Amino acid sequence: DEYGVCQIDESKCIQCGHCIHSCPFGAISSKAFLVDVVKALVAGKRVVAMIAPSAEGQFGDGITIASWREALQQVGFADLVEVALGADMTANAEAAEWMEAYQEGKKKTTSCCPAFVNMIEKHYPMLKENVSTTVSPMCAISRMLKAQDPEVVTVFIGPCIAKKSETLDLNIQGNADYAMTYGEIRAMMRAKDVNLEPEENSMQEASVFGKRFGNGGGVTAAVLECLKESGENTDIKVARCNGAAECKKALLLLKVGRLPEDFIEGMACVGGCVGGPSKHKA
Repeated sequence: DEYGVCQIDESKCIQCGHCIHSCPFGAISSKAFLVDVVKALVAGKRVVAMIAPSAEGQFGDGITIASWREALQQVGFADLVEVALGADMTANAEAAEWMEAYQEGKKKTTSCCPAFVNMIEKHYPMLKENVSTTVSPMCAISRMLKAQDPEVVTVFIGPCIAKKSETLDLNIQGNADYAMTYGEIRAMMRAKDVNLEPEENSMQEASVFGKRFGNGGGVTAAVLECLKESGENTDIKVARCNGAAECKKALLLLKVGRLPEDFIEGMACVGGCVGGPSKHKA
């Protein structure tokens, strides 16, 4: 405004987080769970990290998922699980849902990007029934961990700020307790003098399609692969929306009944999750 203060209309904000790093005054911040996670660790609770696929290959040569597991165990986490494994779960469930909708002549949108879902709920509420009911990979892994140990504290780590709004959604049962950015987890690592060190690429819990779920078009590729492997029809049209602007265009076409594709893959960040506002910058 005229005083140089950023004004945000919460009723329209999709919680994507891009304004945080683009604000020239550094006046915007996101909900931080760093203190909550530290308190859980100090209290001796079993805290498990759930690392986003983008952690692989983004922090230098030789830095693998095994590197992250070793570093976070030094910080105090009990273990680490790849969210890409949850992506495999999501793709399988989404494939079944897509095929059912396709056979019934209905159009669907993906549900794994919380900023995209927020966009629908706040700007296109008439399309809420078109959103897939399949939970996000983060939620799928959290539910798996909580099924194994109801007392576990699950913490998502990745480049996405919108994931924080997803963890606060009380309508989603069993979701991650907390979500942290790479910057926040690395602050914890620095405080304990822990560094990421090269490790053998020995920890692989997901398929290649699950690992690429966070890339633009990655959700579609994973779902189509599931359909292919199950012998289902893969001759379906998908609008792969790369960034908020493309998402808005596709949703508007769906709203007025002019969308030529059968499904919408909505990624609020350009390039997909790997282009999230808190992606690592060397």
